[in-house]
Amino acid sequence: MTSARRSPPALRCLCLALVVVAAAGALPLTGCARGGELAPVVPEVVLEVLVQFARAINDAFYYYAAFDTDGDFGADGPLPVAAGPRWGNGWGTGSLTHFVEYHQGRYELFRVNLRPVLTQAGGGVIGVAGVPDSTDAGTHTITVGVLSFGPATLTGAGTITGVTNDSFQAAGEITIETDAAGDTVAGSVAFTPAAAGGRALTAAEQAALDALNAGGVTLAANSLAALGLTLTIGAPAAATQTITIDQTTADVTDRFVPEGFGAPVVSPSTLPANNNAPLAGGPIPGMTIRTGDLVTGGVAVIVLETDATATPLGQPYEFVLPEGADTLRFTLDLEQLGVGLDNLSINFIATTELIFDPTVVNADQNVYDGLGNFGNDYFTLQTNQFQTIRNQDAIVSVEGAGDPTLVGPGTQEDRDSVDIVDWQITLRRLR
Repeated sequence: MTSARRSPPALRCLCLALVVVAAAGALPLTGCARGGELAPVVPEVVLEVLVQFARAINDAFYYYAAFDTDGDFGADGPLPVAAGPRWGNGWGTGSLTHFVEYHQGRYELFRVNLRPVLTQAGGGVIGVAGVPDSTDAGTHTITVGVLSFGPATLTGAGTITGVTNDSFQAAGEITIETDAAGDTVAGSVAFTPAAAGGRALTAAEQAALDALNAGGVTLAANSLAALGLTLTIGAPAAATQTITIDQTTADVTDRFVPEGFGAPVVSPSTLPANNNAPLAGGPIPGMTIRTGDLVTGGVAVIVLETDATATPLGQPYEFVLPEGADTLRFTLDLEQLGVGLDNLSINFIATTELIFDPTVVNADQNVYDGLGNFGNDYFTLQTNQFQTIRNQDAIVSVEGAGDPTLVGPGTQEDRDSVDIVDWQITLRRLR
């Protein structure tokens, strides 16, 4: 996504000493402790959030506290969606794992889902599916390099004494039976694709096997040349032999350009041919990169964008409904964001509407606000220090009214209702 209005990121890694929380107003909290009715569970550590706007909260608009729990201490973090054509979830991008949404009188916590989109097939990459382990939205450009054809091994003694895989990329097994003269036995030649890396034979490959399967064919070094295999032939013998071909892989280079800001990251990895399963490794672990036969020099482009749907995790531990006021207040059990977290990157983002129309590409058609002049100043909180961080503690910029992101369509009252003017976040222990 691009925007003419974005400024360089101001990453604020704040490590403050413990301070006493000065709550702005003593409003009663709504919500119950986690657990059953007879045995409520009190969180060990909570995160208390307060965000104030220039005008009263409008329940028809969308308000978010976005969290990045990937533990990279602010190397990346949550950003607002500024412009199309890829709007993702309509409000947030960058690196984010969880968010609290306030909309239509309800607070709810969600886990973010990334959605892969194959925008350019190439190099043998033919499709994508699943959910990646990555938390970072952006574009992966994958270039296929040197191929490593799966080794071919021979089982059983007979006419064939060796096999070399010169170019066959379909993992699986070929069975061949020969008679005492070393000729193929009719109906004995077959290929069974492997579950991992296998595929159906091409017409030319199948025709070569059919010719052998007719029977009475004397085996030669080039009998399986149509499949890219070279045979070593010994003395004729009556036997059944099996040729096993392992999965082909390729060295690939992945160039990842994060959505929003951040330098491209180039990294080497490997990619299996004829893959239809989630990848434990490879350029984007966790998701399925569907491949056919791989092609050296080919390029595929995969975009990871924040999905329009997210996984609901329930409501915050405690919260206050604004009910005509200008401030959002809620409290999260820190474990609602994960266990063993070292640090969190946080941004507050508000927008008058969620935009999904790919024909809307101009940032000036989007009324939104986030921390900093252009919404990109997420901050990072260490979770091993109980502390309060306030707007005025900002190292780079203090959040104020009238940011340049608020120029889109709508009344001044609409803009004021999503214009962040103050905030405070407190990490403290309850037990």
